[in-house]
Amino acid sequence: MKTTSLISLGLFLGIGVALSSCVGAPISGSKQSQFSVRVAPGKKTKITSTSLVKQDCTFAGFPYTGVIKDPAHGKVEIEHGPVASKFPKDSNAYLCSGKTVQGNIIYYTSNAGFTGTDQFTLRLAGLNTDGTVQDGTFKVHVGR
Repeated sequence: MKTTSLISLGLFLGIGVALSSCVGAPISGSKQSQFSVRVAPGKKTKITSTSLVKQDCTFAGFPYTGVIKDPAHGKVEIEHGPVASKFPKDSNAYLCSGKTVQGNIIYYTSNAGFTGTDQFTLRLAGLNTDGTVQDGTFKVHVGR
């Protein structure tokens, strides 16, 4: 029994290491989206949130959310917490929109003294319970 568990763990880790180099590379077929937001300089600001739900609209786990292109003039933080789920109309999870579940909250904070435009890209996977992958580029306008 222990041998089987160790083999499974080894295979899992091996696949994870092999795929880890893919995080920054474009995924063929991933949905590409552009977003624009306005934030105050130097203030930690919620940019968006993500969630993953089961068919009964209960928490299914935290969707993969990774920064694949860092902002040049600030930082992105991803935290767990309650979020109002939001799914597109063509998603099989659309009926769960508006329900509060645990999820990922994405924050942006500009560097001290910076004003202007910054940009970063996130990779989001498994958002619609069907394993879809989305790369979202966020254009951040930092100013008053």
